[in-house]
Amino acid sequence: MKKNTFTFLSLASLLLLLAMVISCKKDHEVKKENNEKYQWIAGTWKQQDLQLGVTAELGGQTIPEGTSMIALAPLIGQALGSPEIAQAILCTKDNTYTFNSDSTFSITGCTTLILPNAGNSGKWKLTVFQAVLQLTSQDGNNDPHWINDITDSTLNLSLTVHIPGVGDAPLNLLLEKQP
Repeated sequence: MKKNTFTFLSLASLLLLLAMVISCKKDHEVKKENNEKYQWIAGTWKQQDLQLGVTAELGGQTIPEGTSMIALAPLIGQALGSPEIAQAILCTKDNTYTFNSDSTFSITGCTTLILPNAGNSGKWKLTVFQAVLQLTSQDGNNDPHWINDITDSTLNLSLTVHIPGVGDAPLNLLLEKQP
């Protein structure tokens, strides 16, 4: 009898905890007025790099976390036998991201590989307690990205990029705010 009571109480506690977690609204929108992160994000940003988010193996070589995908692009293209992949990575190196204070965004440059759901324009907002920058394309496709780090002049976003022939790769998009 004690075992059944213990199992029942454990299960009931687990279900209560699960119900509490599920009922918490995590995607509440934060008011933009007087919000430091919104003020930091609003403006024009220049891409500084696109880096591996984790250590990876490529062609028998160990590539450490933080390695520049821009620098690796020719090697990746060669290892995969796909110069198109190398070009798609290199094409992003001069991207410029503009996040307007009216919650619209525009990206000048290549987004096909790294931000296919966001496209080149749409709306932006902060979600999940200001930890996620959510881009929404003009077609309504949501493209959320975890903010790894943010200061008044730097923004590091987490991306999961699908690289044909390889799979999904966790990457970090490093941006620098322009004057």
